[in-house]
Amino acid sequence: TYSCFKLLRIKDGRNREPVVLPAKVPALLALGAEGIAVGMSTRIMPHNLIELMEAQVAHMRDEPISVVPDFPTGGLIDVSGYEDGNGKVLVRAKLDTRDSKRILIREIPFTTTTESLISSIEEAARKNRVKVTAIQDFTASEVEIELKLARGVYADEVVDSLYAFTDCEMSISVALLV
Repeated sequence: TYSCFKLLRIKDGRNREPVVLPAKVPALLALGAEGIAVGMSTRIMPHNLIELMEAQVAHMRDEPISVVPDFPTGGLIDVSGYEDGNGKVLVRAKLDTRDSKRILIREIPFTTTTESLISSIEEAARKNRVKVTAIQDFTASEVEIELKLARGVYADEVVDSLYAFTDCEMSISVALLV
């Protein structure tokens, strides 16, 4: 029954155990996964399917490959702490600051929702850490959250506090374990 698998004989020779389970599409990396078991946990970030297929071709040609996570919610990612599936990635919301009196959030960090992001901004505004007077959520098929700034406050002054005190920036621990 294991004819399509590369098999390894167990020491006593009674049973055989599959060592390689061939897959045409690396669905686990494409979709990501998260779970916990006794003594171990896993958190696999989703990856871009086209990049994974290109990496498979490069691997077959013995070329060097590098694959990093890619999130369906968009955002900006810093993978400097990501080493072969372990470590941390820093994810930020993509902010549009072209208008100096308002900020538009067009992409949100992975693992967050528009509701939780707005809630974190409201909490920071209540604590006077972010100078925002109004928050409007125009999200439909695309994310669009508008932040109107207080009088005398400009967009480039608020960006750093949004990343520091809200869910506009998140650090995600990664543990690639299967």
